[in-house]
Amino acid sequence: MNRKLIAAAVFAAAALSPLSAQPFKTWTASKEVWNVAFVKVAPGGFDQYMAGLKQTWMGACEENKKLGTVLGCEIYASETMNNRDFNVMLVIRQPSGGANDPDQARYEKFTAAMNARLAQDKRDGLVAGYRELRTFFGEQDFRRIELK
Repeated sequence: MNRKLIAAAVFAAAALSPLSAQPFKTWTASKEVWNVAFVKVAPGGFDQYMAGLKQTWMGACEENKKLGTVLGCEIYASETMNNRDFNVMLVIRQPSGGANDPDQARYEKFTAAMNARLAQDKRDGLVAGYRELRTFFGEQDFRRIELK
């Protein structure tokens, strides 16, 4: 009995290993990339954090859309806000992984647009209390997988 169980476990592990993956045959990954930041907002700080994001993070998203490096930005909040890990996800959808490639001209356009949108001192004031308000738990890039 134990040998059958061990054999089944070994077979299952082999079937699920990266070596058995068949990209472009059994699945394909999207060209688009979703960057997801996982954030824990302190109890009672959600409204203040959202107000700041509206003027800073969403403003940056709009400027990046104009530059073609971002397709969209979304904020997701957990319905169980007091969970132990993160309770907010900040999601940026990009046309491809290349959207993050260094580009001085694009950087300068973005910086000028952000300075015109919101003065530096106002930006600094909006994010001044962020350290107490939220904690980042990490950030990951994802691609959508389509099964064939």
